[in-house]
Amino acid sequence: MNEQRAGASSDIVGAKKAVMDLLRHRSKKARFLTEVYASMDRLKIGKEETDRALTELEAEGVVMIRDNFCADPHLAGVDLRVVALVESHGGEDAQLSAIREIDGAWNKWLGEYLANHRCG
Repeated sequence: MNEQRAGASSDIVGAKKAVMDLLRHRSKKARFLTEVYASMDRLKIGKEETDRALTELEAEGVVMIRDNFCADPHLAGVDLRVVALVESHGGEDAQLSAIREIDGAWNKWLGEYLANHRCG
């Protein structure tokens, strides 16, 4: 039983590290959770394990996850949450930096979506 617990503990540590690496070492500092899940899946880390890692990282104040909403009926049920590391950029407050990164990713995506999407 202790071996199972130790294995699960090391799995979550690995998943947390993978999430932080993904957010830290890419040009995009904030990502939609769907992007995170896809990247983690390529690393053979499942959605459940990724969710657990994200929950722990958010509780520790390492990441911020914000939910977004778009009234378009084609997006009903679509996961529009965006995650970013809570790190200071240019001496700015770390939480404010995370909010700016998330808002930037959301605004860019929303602008592209609205520019290209036509309801018929």
